[in-house]
Amino acid sequence: MIARGYNPASFQDFNHPTVIKAEKTFANQGYLLRCLAVPLQDGRFHASVQITRYADRADMGTTSFTPEVPFQSRAAAIEHARAWSVEWVRNNG
Repeated sequence: MIARGYNPASFQDFNHPTVIKAEKTFANQGYLLRCLAVPLQDGRFHASVQITRYADRADMGTTSFTPEVPFQSRAAAIEHARAWSVEWVRNNG
């Protein structure tokens, strides 16, 4: 499940050793929420989240949010990913 507007060209090479990403994992109602802040070329950050059901380790999917709404800090991007994924679990879990 990838959000509309996803454009891989707008991101730095995620696997490149100089890209420093921030990552936090949260537990919520039987799910693990792996929230990421991915640096953009302009110094801002893109939010991404991977949701995994803990009981059977089923990958529920990864959502990358549209980079047209970048975040000024890693913390803001991670908080957006966390809040969105908590709501997703509430509605779909």
